[in-house]
Parts: sequence; structure tokens; C-alpha cells
Amino acid sequence: LGQGSGFVNDQEGHIVTNAHVVDGAEQVEVTFSDGTILSADIVGEDLNSDLAVVKVEQLPESIGPLPLGAMRDLAVGQTVVAIGNPFGLEGTLTRGIISALGRNIPALTPFSIPQSIQTDAAINPGNSGGPLLNLEGEVIGVNAQIETNGTSRSNSGVGFAIPVSIVKLVIPDLKEHGEYE
Repeated sequence: LGQGSGFVNDQEGHIVTNAHVVDGAEQVEVTFSDGTILSADIVGEDLNSDLAVVKVEQLPESIGPLPLGAMRDLAVGQTVVAIGNPFGLEGTLTRGIISALGRNIPALTPFSIPQSIQTDAAINPGNSGGPLLNLEGEVIGVNAQIETNGTSRSNSGVGFAIPVSIVKLVIPDLKEHGEYE
């Protein structure tokens, strides 16, 4: 039984998360911010980018998609917020800054995920797949990993998000074809 976070990508019920959140899952349930719990199907996953898409039949009435931001608007020192469910604590928001841009982080394959965003906004187990947002409420990354001192599973001030530029490349193919080449 795993858990993670995600965000609504369109009105058709597609939800973006990390591949490591849903990889190997036989069943997926999505709990929305209004408390609605719905069954979801895995539409596609890409282990190279650690991104996945799940889909619910119909979004709850009060739930809508988040807009995507642009990499060109990001700068080190910019305030960001991470939303997710760390340690199962639903609807948690943490604030921080972009502490570096252009980091390479390991994928679930021998590849690396380039141009990733480093942040000091607290990201912990359960935040995976949730959005990293700018102050305009646009998704600029998908929270994916944390750096620890090797003895802890919790945040030590360095977290990483898959950049929105990769989200914009991979997610349309996952929605349409179930995979990204």
C-alpha cells in the first residue's frame, strides 16, 4: 500500500503524479481536496522521467486543473510552494525558494532527469507527484525526490522537482499513447 500526491491536469480527469508512486500498483484511488475518493486507472507511466498519468471517470464538481508555468520565468531565489500529503497528512502546503536550477537527478532507469528544480520547500515521503507551484499558482515542477544525510527518510532542506518543461513533453504522450518515446 503506497501513497503519494498528484494534481489535476485537465477537465477530462487526467491526474499527473510520479511513476514511482503508481509503478506496480494494481489499484489506484484518488482522494481529492474536497474529500471525494474515486477509483482511477493508470493511463501511462514513463520510468525515464518518473512521470505518470492516472484518470478518474469524472472530476468532482469543485475540482479543476492547475495551469502549467514556464521554465523561462524561473529564477534562483524565487518563492515556491509544494503541495502534497507528506507522511499521509493531506493537503499540506510548504513554502521555500528555488535554491538551484538545472540539476540532474536520478531516474528510475539508468538515465538522469535533466534541468530539475532544487528547492528548500519541505518535501517528504508522500509529497511525491504533487505540484511545485510559483506564486501565481502555476505548476513549475512535480515534486519527486529529497536529499537526505543517508540515515533519514525525511527532508533535510534539499528537495527536487521534475521541471515543467519535461512535464509538457511527456504528459501529452502518456495521455494519448500510454508511454513516451
